[in-house]
Amino acid sequence: MDQERTYENVFIARQPVFDESNKTWGYMLLFRDSQHATSAAITDDSEATMRVLANMSMCNLGTSPDARLMVHFPAESIIKGIHRAMRSNCGVIILEEREELTLELMDALQSLKTEGYQIAINNYESTPGAEELCKIADILIVDALNKDQYELSHLVDDAKSLGNARLMAKRVESQQMQRMVHKCGFSMFHGFYYKKPEVDAGRKISSSEIARLKLFEIIERDEPDFDALTEAVEADVSISYRLLSFLNSASFGFATTITSIKQAVVLAGWKPIRNWLRVVILTDLAPSEKSRELAYLSAHRAKLFETAALGGGYEDLSDKLFMLGLFSLLDAMFDMEMKEVVRHLPIDETLKKALCGLENEYTQWLRLAFAIESSDWDQVGQTARTLGLLPGTVAVSYQHAFSWADAFFGTDFSGCPAHQ
Repeated sequence: MDQERTYENVFIARQPVFDESNKTWGYMLLFRDSQHATSAAITDDSEATMRVLANMSMCNLGTSPDARLMVHFPAESIIKGIHRAMRSNCGVIILEEREELTLELMDALQSLKTEGYQIAINNYESTPGAEELCKIADILIVDALNKDQYELSHLVDDAKSLGNARLMAKRVESQQMQRMVHKCGFSMFHGFYYKKPEVDAGRKISSSEIARLKLFEIIERDEPDFDALTEAVEADVSISYRLLSFLNSASFGFATTITSIKQAVVLAGWKPIRNWLRVVILTDLAPSEKSRELAYLSAHRAKLFETAALGGGYEDLSDKLFMLGLFSLLDAMFDMEMKEVVRHLPIDETLKKALCGLENEYTQWLRLAFAIESSDWDQVGQTARTLGLLPGTVAVSYQHAFSWADAFFGTDFSGCPAHQ
């Protein structure tokens, strides 16, 4: 039971919310797969919310330091003031539309709005009797999946009659769907559409992108080649500058200032430099906000796989699994078929096949990541068992991957995660 409780404590799906400009507005934190579902050791909504607040760094997530964080709260938790575990300048309190608006809850909601929190009403369906609760809301969240344009437009009209709340569409699972809900009047979007490529048949990887990908050929060699790495880094002014800044940071603590790339590469060591370069190269290939989120998620997957492998008996595969996670969303980043992207990657054929969706020994790792990100906890447990991983191992690895990715992206590549 203790293992299961640790497992449920730490697993929280984090999904970005985008505005109409496709910029990251905030993040929704999900800790179960439906409103009525309960997980192995958590049978109370308030306890589940407490575990979310206790196990996440609530204002240091992802690629945007000013992002809002959306967390579900049952009415009793709001009345007790549990939401104050989040800072008011980043907290968005999510309530269900079906929640009964008692006088006690009304007073609590008015107080939290005065404190600077925002209120979002989840699963808005224009339900009779819920109007007063919805009038308080700053955001109304509509489940867009399986709704047509007529239904969505009707809900938008009803919402506008209640006030000036922003409209957010959730479970938006394709670019086409995102365009439809935007046309209907929604200004915020949440769902897996940002992870799916909008394939352009004429899209080709540019020469500059190919040059960046070729850096992987050097850093993925079995034997360190410091001369080749030095030459490649020196040819890229941006990477050279960031590498020197990174190695002269306090986290390394070198007694002398590092002034040359050759000195940097030799003193820092092959593995720290390689991990740092892997994520920097990937991030440089992702200039858009959408792609930057994908780079963050890719880095998180990479560290999750590597750490779980080291703790779960897959030590010999840890490096390959890092690359599997790091490259797992390149199709969405480039908006190309994965089979076209992998042609430029210096990885073995087995990894390429897994990335392209073919079944092999790496497939279950990708399923594990997708199950966690989808908050499908039953599938997480089943996949972990298939891989022979203890729930505690996966949970600790998942949390460590969050810390690693947050530190890397939160410090503009000057932090210490690649040194770990």
